[in-house]
Amino acid sequence: GVGVGAGKVANVKEVQVYRWDPAGEEGPRMQTYPVDLNDCGPMVLDVLIKIKSEQDSTLTFRRSCREGICGSCAMNINGTNTLACLRDAEPDNNKPLTIYPLPHMYVIKDLVPDMSNFYAQYKSIKPYLQAEKSPVG
Repeated sequence: GVGVGAGKVANVKEVQVYRWDPAGEEGPRMQTYPVDLNDCGPMVLDVLIKIKSEQDSTLTFRRSCREGICGSCAMNINGTNTLACLRDAEPDNNKPLTIYPLPHMYVIKDLVPDMSNFYAQYKSIKPYLQAEKSPVG
């Protein structure tokens, strides 16, 4: 590879990202970005942030806590539904990194799924123990 920084050899990973803008004229497509993993954080979320800030400011995705708590960055990475902030960018393998929005959900734009149905379902359940009668106190 090409030397970068203080004598480091570049570790360029091909990152294939699902792109779709409902306001645009182009249909859904995969777009490839080369990313030097030696000049990037270790997680897939770091890779996406690097692409957005250095190569393509139109790339759209959700993120929030960066700690695997909130679930905002949930997406399909290399065929597995996972959180981008917890998934390693796999610097040691030569295969491209493929990133899609969560499957079986409507896509608002790029990697952003419409979560309204999920939140409506979540609101409708009561995920805790419930007494049949009020406790006598």
